[in-house]
Amino acid sequence: MDAETAFQHTPPRELELGGLGKRAASLVSRRRGKYSRHRLARRGDTDVAIDGTLRAAAVRSGARQTTGTLRPLLEDLRRKVRSHRSPLAVVFIVDNSYSLHADRMVEKVKGLALGLLEDATHRGDRVALVAFKGGTRRATVVLPLTRSRRLAQQRLAEIPLASVTPLADALVRARRILRQERVKNQNAVPAVVLVSDCLPTAPRRRGGDPMTETMEQARRLRLEQVVTIVVDTHQPGATDRGCGPELARVAGGSCIPFATLAPGSLEPLPGVPAP
Repeated sequence: MDAETAFQHTPPRELELGGLGKRAASLVSRRRGKYSRHRLARRGDTDVAIDGTLRAAAVRSGARQTTGTLRPLLEDLRRKVRSHRSPLAVVFIVDNSYSLHADRMVEKVKGLALGLLEDATHRGDRVALVAFKGGTRRATVVLPLTRSRRLAQQRLAEIPLASVTPLADALVRARRILRQERVKNQNAVPAVVLVSDCLPTAPRRRGGDPMTETMEQARRLRLEQVVTIVVDTHQPGATDRGCGPELARVAGGSCIPFATLAPGSLEPLPGVPAP
């Protein structure tokens, strides 16, 4: 499985949007894209669906039609609804904790994230980076949403190791980024890609349970209709069992075992020695 396959999990959207992209199927209100259906025309609409309008006029006329000519009225007007591809707004949560460092996995995780980032920016998607902040129970936004491949690669390479795994806080910050993006750009399809062994160790609240808080954030991702992809780096045979599959299920997303990804996606970052 590669980045293209992973992003195919984005479902089609029924909301009419204003902008165009290359990735997720959606409907657009501009006069571009493939004509897929028609709807009742609104004031100011100029992209008229002739077939839909004539059909509506014929249904309205019914038995009252005495001549061979249809005379559509204003109430019969139908507009075209076109389908196109919408860009993604993808927040990558990259696990930079010591639990991965101990297994010599950090370089490979960063290499995989870089491959996914490059695929996303190449297709016109905007990407952001969230990582764990060393020495605290908080995550940090390493990179706000951008289309810059160079900047994403630079920030990814600079992520330091963290001593804890505040997974719930990372999901909170990802949701905030996407919520702000939806206000500014209703066209974007929100997505979270989590690359982690999914072993949360730090709660957001003092005395809280890291796993419970993480699952609560997963439920909120589902409620907010965020496409969620979990790349589970948990090693087979490890004593600690990660929550990757369960997190993906609760979020309504997909869980992809790290080992099943394409070998080319596992190359370490340039300048970072392989384990």
